Amino acid sequence: MANDQWKDIAASGDIEPGSFVSVQLSETESVLLVRTGTELHAWADSCPHVGCPLSAGHLADGVFTCPCHNARFDAATGTNLSPPALDDLARYEVREAQGRVLIGARHEPEFPRPTGSDERTVAIVGGGAGGALAAEQLRREGFAGRIVVITPESGRPYDRVLLSKFYLAGDMGFDDIALRPASFYESQAIELWTGRRATAIDADAKRITLDNGRELAADFIVLATGSRARSLPVPGTNLSGVHLLRSAADAKAIRDDVREAGNVVIIGAGFIGTETAAYLRGRGANVAMVAPESVPFEHAFGKDVGERFAEMHRANGVELHLERQVARIAGGERVEGVELTDDTKLPADVVVIGVGAEPVVDYLDGSGLLENGAVPVDEHLRTRAAGIYAVGDIARVEGAAGAKRVEHWVVAQRHGRQAARSILGADEPLPFAPFFWTRQFETSFGYIGHAPDFDEVRFKGDVKNGKFLEGYFKAGVLAAVGTIGNGKAAIRYGLLLEAGRQISREQFEAGLASLGA
Repeated sequence: MANDQWKDIAASGDIEPGSFVSVQLSETESVLLVRTGTELHAWADSCPHVGCPLSAGHLADGVFTCPCHNARFDAATGTNLSPPALDDLARYEVREAQGRVLIGARHEPEFPRPTGSDERTVAIVGGGAGGALAAEQLRREGFAGRIVVITPESGRPYDRVLLSKFYLAGDMGFDDIALRPASFYESQAIELWTGRRATAIDADAKRITLDNGRELAADFIVLATGSRARSLPVPGTNLSGVHLLRSAADAKAIRDDVREAGNVVIIGAGFIGTETAAYLRGRGANVAMVAPESVPFEHAFGKDVGERFAEMHRANGVELHLERQVARIAGGERVEGVELTDDTKLPADVVVIGVGAEPVVDYLDGSGLLENGAVPVDEHLRTRAAGIYAVGDIARVEGAAGAKRVEHWVVAQRHGRQAARSILGADEPLPFAPFFWTRQFETSFGYIGHAPDFDEVRFKGDVKNGKFLEGYFKAGVLAAVGTIGNGKAAIRYGLLLEAGRQISREQFEAGLASLGA
């Protein structure tokens, strides 16, 4: 609408300080009215990530948290505070007159390139979640120097989470999963050195050697090389039709191969295995899944949640071979089947191996930055070498609560942003509890916190058939929560975990009200 057109949409008294109201403007557009103190603000009621309504999320301390994937926004400024969303909120002009709220023109968020000059160079090794977000945040924070992103991928950064979902299913093309259009990197003067790998790092000189022999010296280096997919130590993994899934090229190869396939065998029942099974089954393929666990996600989420996933897969026609091991992948030049150690033989035209990942750190041998296969960093993502930072899968963050290395997309994105701020002098530590999710057969499971070695779980709700909230405990203290259908409560528990609250089993069972949240 034009700037001189105003629409009466609500009564002023309906929006109390610290509260919000969502108003439907049309079939496809809603506005979120929020009052912070005495100021009234109007934002698009749609998370820039995938369009989830923020009004279904949570507002606390002036921050909106998206109910779907935990992106966060400043309620007073619309500023994006945390991925997976990349952009700020769209803003509407708003004013109050005679006890009514009037809405005016909509303004999309801007991302201007910093002005001025800066002779410094930041080199980012890796163009995944952490590397891409570090580059973006440097520009957001006003860094006007040179930014170089070195990536083995053939194109610009993309959303790797979507590979085992919509991209694999054929519902999205590369432009749909790309984080930004090519014009973004051009306008922000972010150099993408594609098809290149680092082979060595001189930490003292802050110099990177590439696989083509080229060297790049920088004032700051961000190590963001992520992980590579693990294969299986069994015969037949080199046959045609056997795939790993880590990159867009991998996903495209699987998608193309499955077009002519009748039978697909998935090896592994973690994120990659279960999501690939779900989305290929949705395409009509006959899918069998093999894993040594008794249920999917047994070690990450526990048996009860794992059984919920197992039942979802069975109900949708996935053939499960759990508590089984692969003996060999059989075939001539091309895969023909998968043989298990109990002599079961599964027909296979395509095999996808999803048995985990390992950090890409071989280029750091001799740099002095490695320890036990990872890069130790402090809560500002600083390594042992001045001016060098590490983020994402390769970073083991040493903090007051101990050391942790978390392999998930949103965590890497947050790391990238934090590393950029640290480079430019920000002194706040990592602010958010880890978050990750999976979506399979139209069901989403979200997880907030960090409990790799939980010793007890407690449930609220119906795990088998309905909504539930699960608490993961270590030595009687809540370390993480998981949920299907109860995202708002999970968000609130996550905020308490971030604040350092020690929540007992009894307090968890008594509920949020007992915690004053």
